[in-house]
Amino acid sequence: MVSQLLRYERIETTVAKAKELRRLADKVVTIAKENNLHARRKAAEIVRGDDVMHKLFTEIAERYKHRQGGYTRVLQTGQRPNDAAHMAVIEYIDRPGEMRPARPPKVNPLLPQAAQAAVRSAEQPPR
Repeated sequence: MVSQLLRYERIETTVAKAKELRRLADKVVTIAKENNLHARRKAAEIVRGDDVMHKLFTEIAERYKHRQGGYTRVLQTGQRPNDAAHMAVIEYIDRPGEMRPARPPKVNPLLPQAAQAAVRSAEQPPR
């Protein structure tokens, strides 16, 4: 499911699966931010597909390079009609077409003002 989440960046599943998927999806993005051979091999243990690996290490790792964690969001949507399972949407934040805008990342107050401004400007998505 991690590969499908990386490919589509938003999927609908049950709440229990979404909560478990969030752990793996955040872990894969953290690994991809290192961008070395060892990181590629560790991510390949979880992610299937060369196209998904390429997207992970180019687009997604670049998008979250200044964020410390919390790359995904789980939003509960209701119950499935046939078996009344609780459903949820899991999606990556800071992407075009997201269901709810993300909170800005926390800036370390010990950084100088110029460094804080650089982090804030790098986090602003292009419009």
